[in-house]
Amino acid sequence: MMAQRAISQRNIDRRQHKRIALLHSASLREGERTVDCVIRDISASGARIIIERRLAQQRALVLDIDGVGGLNGRLVWQRADEAGIRFLDEPNTVRSYIAAAWGKGTEPG
Repeated sequence: MMAQRAISQRNIDRRQHKRIALLHSASLREGERTVDCVIRDISASGARIIIERRLAQQRALVLDIDGVGGLNGRLVWQRADEAGIRFLDEPNTVRSYIAAAWGKGTEPG
């Protein structure tokens, strides 16, 4: 029990930036291909998305948020219909996109 709690605490501490839970439609551009997705949660360093198609691991992609613009990233994991993206843009740039998309006060720390 103590070991499990210590592992859980380490996983929590590993997060660099606060995540914001939401459900928001977006698209993912991978080369010439564009695929619809839903942003499940987002932070200044990455996002968890819902996507129906398998993507190439570690391939460069752009998460395009309607009316805001695109964030450069790489796929770091994919399971079933979810995937994790690590952003390549600077955290301050990502925070400004998040604020533009969902309003002031939503920027993750």
